[in-house]
Amino acid sequence: MLLRRRRTEAIQNADDREVIVEHGTSLAKGPALIVGSILVAFGLASLLKNADFPSASANFPDGTAQGSNFLGFEVNGWTGFFCITAGALLLFGAAQHHLAKMMSLLVGLALGACAVIALIDGHDVLGLAAANGWTKLGWAVAAVVLVLNVLAPRRRRERVVRAGGAAAVAPAATRTDRGRVVADEPARRGRFGRHRDVEVVDEPATTVGERPPRA
Repeated sequence: MLLRRRRTEAIQNADDREVIVEHGTSLAKGPALIVGSILVAFGLASLLKNADFPSASANFPDGTAQGSNFLGFEVNGWTGFFCITAGALLLFGAAQHHLAKMMSLLVGLALGACAVIALIDGHDVLGLAAANGWTKLGWAVAAVVLVLNVLAPRRRRERVVRAGGAAAVAPAATRTDRGRVVADEPARRGRFGRHRDVEVVDEPATTVGERPPRA
């Protein structure tokens, strides 16, 4: 009987509790922000070196695109444009956790496809974006980082509170002068955390002339 009573009390206490999940820092927004900033900065800087955009109608998809050497990477206008667009999408997605993971997946797959196409073609991406070995390697590394970023979790903390809120304490009535009752103060607690009942006595308001004589 004693064991059953304790088990029943434990079940009742568990039913009276609620678990509040508080979301913390997202681990997916950081890589998206860093990679996006690098891609945008690289794309803008490469446009200062080479802003030549081969004609899409003449070169797509089997043409040969020529570029200039920028920090070891072969770039042209389309290469910079691809990097700026990919970085801008990552910066846009870095505002929220799930959006950052979705943009990381899309941009990672796109950069991976560009690296594979340039590797197969040998010189460019579909006759538009010029790419050498270092350009292909940069796209491939960014693609791997972004695809792995999809698995980044989000920190959270679970807090157990009683049903009705953590501060769900019934207010106690207290007596003030002239018989008024105020119910804004928290309930008084006795020993062992038990609530102490407060007796409320209504006394009629009296004036100086109506006070009863003292015995």
